[in-house]
Amino acid sequence: MNQTGAPFIAHRRALALLTLTVLLATLLLAACGAPSSEPQTSGETAGPSQIIVIIPEEPASLNQYHAVAAIVRQVADAVSAPLAVPDENGEFIPVLAAELPTVENGGVSPDYLTVTWKLRPGLRWSDGEPLTSDDIKFTWEAVSHPESGNVLALGFEKIASIETPDELTAVITYKELNQAYLQQFMYGILPRHATGAPAEMLQWAWNRNPVSAGPYVVTQWNSGESIVMERNPYYYLEGQPYIDRVIFTIVPDPGAQIAMMAKGEAHVHLWPGEVKEIYDAQVAGQAALQEVPGQWNMTLFFNLSRPFDGDPGPEPPHPILGDLRVRQAIAHAIDYDLIVTAVNPGTFPTATPFAYGWYKCDQERKYPYDPERARALLEEAGWVEGPDGIRVAQGAPYAEDGTRLRVQLNGYTNFQPLVKLEEALVEMFRVVGIEATIQNDDFSIIFGSYEDGAPRQLGNFDILVYDTSLPIEPQAAIENTYLSTAIPTAENPAGNNASRWVNPRADELIRAAGATVDLEARRAAYCELSELIATELPRLNLYLFTEGYGASNRLSGYKVNMWGSLTWDIQNWKLE
Repeated sequence: MNQTGAPFIAHRRALALLTLTVLLATLLLAACGAPSSEPQTSGETAGPSQIIVIIPEEPASLNQYHAVAAIVRQVADAVSAPLAVPDENGEFIPVLAAELPTVENGGVSPDYLTVTWKLRPGLRWSDGEPLTSDDIKFTWEAVSHPESGNVLALGFEKIASIETPDELTAVITYKELNQAYLQQFMYGILPRHATGAPAEMLQWAWNRNPVSAGPYVVTQWNSGESIVMERNPYYYLEGQPYIDRVIFTIVPDPGAQIAMMAKGEAHVHLWPGEVKEIYDAQVAGQAALQEVPGQWNMTLFFNLSRPFDGDPGPEPPHPILGDLRVRQAIAHAIDYDLIVTAVNPGTFPTATPFAYGWYKCDQERKYPYDPERARALLEEAGWVEGPDGIRVAQGAPYAEDGTRLRVQLNGYTNFQPLVKLEEALVEMFRVVGIEATIQNDDFSIIFGSYEDGAPRQLGNFDILVYDTSLPIEPQAAIENTYLSTAIPTAENPAGNNASRWVNPRADELIRAAGATVDLEARRAAYCELSELIATELPRLNLYLFTEGYGASNRLSGYKVNMWGSLTWDIQNWKLE
């Protein structure tokens, strides 16, 4: 056996042929004891390489088709098997696919209605079963099933059929143009043999213990504490991933996260809410904050319909927020400069959901910080100042006289920048006579499904506060967020128009953008849509985060990707 730092021990019958050097080394080893049969490093037995990745909250599932919460993707990408993903430069690269289908290579028909995917040969799931084109077909069947619980807008409803002429080929025929064909399966292929019935997708055991074609497999899930993953023995890249074990450790407190990084007890964690200079000083040379411009857009989502009335539709109007003048007053009450300089420094103001990418719009803020104008709008809308400074209804169009001007801010737990923002908003709103309370819930509640009774989907909230994003190809997400037909209901549980916004012109613009591959025409439609959103305020965009993660100086091969997740390229990480 050849070992680093130990001589080759020959068979006794070959001792006479050894050179003097080897003989002396053999005698020396004999005096010190027999050599170990395990690899040695610096005189110690080398064990498997292992890293700790800190996450602030436990994902409810690793099935990304059930996930609006970013935390799911941060973990699930380590076990996911996509056909293609965008790299750190924003360019799609093949993963399980042998190549990207294009018009030029014959993978896409000239009318864009037929797309042919070719898989790499020899792919296997982590249980050793072959991964074939039938798994692509099954993924479509499962995710497009009305009872699957899918919440991602990926255009699966646009697929007319998928044919599988051989085990490596999937031919997708679309009913209509789908500009997002490259990202159609970027959240993973599902194994037909190891999941279950599409109608039971929410209950699949696979959701928490997936048979994987990604770099890792789950070996242990300690609820509330950690998720342990080991190398996938059948991963398609030979010799990868380089790290044997990854432990996702749940640490909600940002201070505790930074302390672990500073002590070298962890190797990667999610963006900690500090500007780079402050963060790098806190971790004392053990780690550094790696940053790129981000896509996470902090947003207020106004509910335009009456909550808790048993009707998830757009009518009747919200007693307070159904009046545009109240939403305008809220917008005027916010000191945007103070938020990005003092409340959450290191962020960048934005007034549009189309804040980056090829579809970026230069949207002016329609209702800038102006407390006096906010007070005037509230008076005009029938909200008069009460004895304690909080306004009450007196002639408001949708609220009974005497109704207190009180709204609740709903966000998610364990994210300090969001909490700081909410606390600042409460004070800013009070200045103009609006009482705001804060209710932050677990990811599984705020981002739950319609079937779970999530307030966001049922319309049982006043103002949601969380960060959202758009992918490189945004059309499907835009359709599922702003179309009037995308309001979540029992008939359309995966709809994401949580504000219950109905605007015929917005519908026209979205459908026009979805009917062409002309990027300039699409951008023009999106920017007109941005103007409508900024004017009518179904939502109010506040600022963009810098996208970054704290990473140990001992970790190499790590790349931050504004279009990806924490673990998008975990197969390339190495521990020095």
